[in-house]
Amino acid sequence: MELLERGNPDEWTELQLSVQVGEALNRHYPNHPWVIGFQGRAIIIRHLAIADSVARKIGRQGFGALLPREKMGTPKEVARQAVMFGGQLLEAFGLPRGAWDGRDPVCPDWGAKQQRGIEFT
Repeated sequence: MELLERGNPDEWTELQLSVQVGEALNRHYPNHPWVIGFQGRAIIIRHLAIADSVARKIGRQGFGALLPREKMGTPKEVARQAVMFGGQLLEAFGLPRGAWDGRDPVCPDWGAKQQRGIEFT
């Protein structure tokens, strides 16, 4: 019962790391609809417009990137990795790095083979 009253320290650490990653993404790519969370020990990064584009294209919800926390090092390194990934994700969907101007992402034409490697969370 005492642990419940004090809260789970892992959840607090994950919350702090989520905020740090979100701030880094917003600093580099402002106005984009980023959502940061955790699943197990992995950080999940979602861009809501891209996730919607993927769902409309292939009929599956939950598109996001899973970044394994234990493979990323310090919180500063995690934020750096997330920013690098965020930029790559924007480019992969035809969005420029930088501030979002509201344009729709362009979902790649994925065949069945490419879809097998995509993670949905």
